[in-house]
Amino acid sequence: MNKFLCVLCIGAAFIYAKPVVTTSILPTKYFVEQIAGDSVDVNYMVNAGADPHIYEPRPEQMKNLEKSDIFFAVGMEYENTWLPRFAKSYPSLDIIKTQKGVPLITSEAHEHGDHDHEKHDHAKQHKDSYYGIFDDNDVKDRDISDWNGDFNSVYPYLIDGSLDPVLEAKASSPNSDKNFNEYKKQYEKGYKSSINRIVINNGNISFYTSNGVNTGKYAYKGYEILTYKSGKKGVRYQLENIDKNSNAPKFIQFSDHEIGPAKISHFHIYMGDDSFKTLSLELENWPTFYKSNMKKADIIEDMLEHIDRNFDTHIWVDPLLVKIQAKNIADALIAHYPKNKALYEANLAKFQNELDMLDSYIKEQLASVKNRNFIVYHPSWAYFAKRYGLNQIAIEAEGKEPKPAQLANIIKEAKEENVKVIFVAPQFSKKAAQLIAKEAGANVVEIDNLAEDWVESMKNTANAFKEGL
Repeated sequence: MNKFLCVLCIGAAFIYAKPVVTTSILPTKYFVEQIAGDSVDVNYMVNAGADPHIYEPRPEQMKNLEKSDIFFAVGMEYENTWLPRFAKSYPSLDIIKTQKGVPLITSEAHEHGDHDHEKHDHAKQHKDSYYGIFDDNDVKDRDISDWNGDFNSVYPYLIDGSLDPVLEAKASSPNSDKNFNEYKKQYEKGYKSSINRIVINNGNISFYTSNGVNTGKYAYKGYEILTYKSGKKGVRYQLENIDKNSNAPKFIQFSDHEIGPAKISHFHIYMGDDSFKTLSLELENWPTFYKSNMKKADIIEDMLEHIDRNFDTHIWVDPLLVKIQAKNIADALIAHYPKNKALYEANLAKFQNELDMLDSYIKEQLASVKNRNFIVYHPSWAYFAKRYGLNQIAIEAEGKEPKPAQLANIIKEAKEENVKVIFVAPQFSKKAAQLIAKEAGANVVEIDNLAEDWVESMKNTANAFKEGL
């Protein structure tokens, strides 16, 4: 009888075991718990005091992840490496990017020290234009010789799986709204082309297919600036085939992410016989060609280098952005556990109201602060600064300790701005902060944006800013 009851107890425990979900960091765990209540068990990856940028999950955490229905990501650097592994190891795991819909800002370090400004400005302009950020007045006409060269289509590399690492990297980018399979489908349509090779020589363009080659004589016809739904822009440089006896496309547009004269290693091309206007409407097919002398590995490396992962992902330091995260969390919980929909919706409304009150509290604490500049070791408070009208000055960037010249400039700036406090986090070294504080006559104060009691931590941070600035 006792054995029978024991079996029943074990069976009941199995039947009524709570679902398990896992979060990337402790603040996200807090958010999930506010919405899910005690309907799920919540695990987390990054332990208190650990650096989430370089974190590596422990074996027991990976085992626990196997039991999870959902992984709530937030865009931390370690996720770039580990999310594809999670997806591959646990196909049934639903990876939710809680940052979806959040307007991410670029991780631009507050730089100090001597720089080659001309070189830096040129590199920044190239980077900005690559990601569709430029002023229309900066767009310049180009000589047709910019596109001279022998180019091969990358479509075969997509089909044979060689570009899968690129798509995996895109899917793991903090700003991505697609998973690997969705990117694969998009690029199969985007890169598709019957043309496998293009040779360009001062306007003489030859298009090679399996059926032969067509050549045309092209004249430069200016450019068109397009603005996409995302708000980003692109420039398409236009060429028209003036050889009436040619069977090559009548109109072509080049898009190579440049906005002025430049030599290029690859381009996207749009082709047709209707008009430039028709080509400008094409947004789903962009055959892509790289210089034929480039090795496959070099092409993959180039593609990986141009994936924009340079976003600040510390969105949870802004209560109003957390409202977006909370909605994403609630939607995922409802999708997996629809019987608890009413509970999740009620808890979401309650939590979002608490976030509004927290926002009001922080504004009230900072209202009387006159010095809006603050120095912090690790640049993790940009969203907080943006929300509440402050200016973050970071000591380190991208995990790199500042050089002596940079330290000297920060110390000089701290003195000029009469900075009285240097903020540090428990996850990072205090050495540089202590040196700056000593030279500038400031205090070192610890604040933690990765604390589990997130609301209390945010209030403490607001108070620290009020007292320190």
